[in-house]
Amino acid sequence: MPLPIGYEVSGEILAVGPDTEIASGGGVIGDAVLAFRVKGGYATALTVPAEKVFAKPPTVDHPSAANLLLAGCTAADMLRAAAVEPGEPILLHAASGAVGVAVLQLARLRGITVIGTSSPASAVRVREFGGIPVDYGPGLADRVHAAAPDGVRAALDAAGTDEAVDTTLELVADRSRIVTVVAPGRAADDGFVALGGTQPESLASRDSVRPELIP
Repeated sequence: MPLPIGYEVSGEILAVGPDTEIASGGGVIGDAVLAFRVKGGYATALTVPAEKVFAKPPTVDHPSAANLLLAGCTAADMLRAAAVEPGEPILLHAASGAVGVAVLQLARLRGITVIGTSSPASAVRVREFGGIPVDYGPGLADRVHAAAPDGVRAALDAAGTDEAVDTTLELVADRSRIVTVVAPGRAADDGFVALGGTQPESLASRDSVRPELIP
């Protein structure tokens, strides 16, 4: 302590550094913006590098915008790294979490079938966003196989448990199509893909903006 928490924000610009543009172009006092990969978002105002700030779409309210980019970009990057194609069945661990729900929605838009692991209590959430829920716990591989009899082509791990990794290694032969954002040690040991960049980068920057944050 002190520990600045909160990695993404949405609000209005209070001040802009000289000769500074936000990442999406322009940026003047009063503009509605969002920023992610920042530190200290649980605050009433925050100074951030302009390169991390984007104009907020007018159709997205501030609460939604403040929860969009970190999980959404992580989900999109996982699908990209696993080279998932429309029509393919894939396995998704922690399907009811923030990243998992973002994956489910992106996958549904692309015609990708997702077998999503979750607790029994969260199964309705997985189903709501287009996934086929399977419960965690002993026998997981058998339940995944029952949900996808022809097998899964790729796997995305947002859980990081040994059960998730071991089940994935059993079910997916091509380790270049296994992607985790939470188990880099297992990825290094077992030869599959770990994505970094989920933590905010340094805030050191000459050009900055100061958005007022809207809860």
